[in-house]
Amino acid sequence: MNIYEGIEAYKTYLAIRNHFKTDYDYFKYNGKLKITQESFLKRRDKFFFAKLERKYKKKELVYFFAANFIKDENMWSGSLVGAESEKVYLEWLKYAESMKYNFKLECEKLQNELEMKDQKFDDLFTINNNSHPILLSKLLGGHISIETFSIMDIVLNFTARWNKVIDDFSYDNVKLKVAKYKPFLPVDKDVYKEIMRKVFTS
Repeated sequence: MNIYEGIEAYKTYLAIRNHFKTDYDYFKYNGKLKITQESFLKRRDKFFFAKLERKYKKKELVYFFAANFIKDENMWSGSLVGAESEKVYLEWLKYAESMKYNFKLECEKLQNELEMKDQKFDDLFTINNNSHPILLSKLLGGHISIETFSIMDIVLNFTARWNKVIDDFSYDNVKLKVAKYKPFLPVDKDVYKEIMRKVFTS
């Protein structure tokens, strides 16, 4: 038996956790962290990571952990071997495999609502009377996915302006999560820009 089985999964978990919860940048440092074998062996949860290492490849673990931290930033290591964490990951994979299709559907839904209320595309991002922009309210209310919100920000970078104006706790959580999440999204900016152009100018 390999007593160090699980250490690579643990390193990946720690790197992804630090990415979402600290100033650490997983992509800048290529997921590298200083972890000793001795410190790993002292962990009571090392068997959880051994199970995950047997089940998933390295690249899969990156997205497995990322998907779960997006869902619950306060999750603990023991929950990662449960059915719920696997469900979260499988749902993320399903969404990612059809991301362009899902993005287009959510954009169409937004456009339909704008037309019903005689509003324009720019109204999605407008801050009026210290109220949240429509797009932010849609995200907070669970009416659009964080993926669609994040992709739109990749294309338009509207949060750069919001960050200077919006000052409340709910948006603080959103801006941090979105900033941390965007690098994990497999997005061709030009492709999604064209989808938005077709939907919102049709």
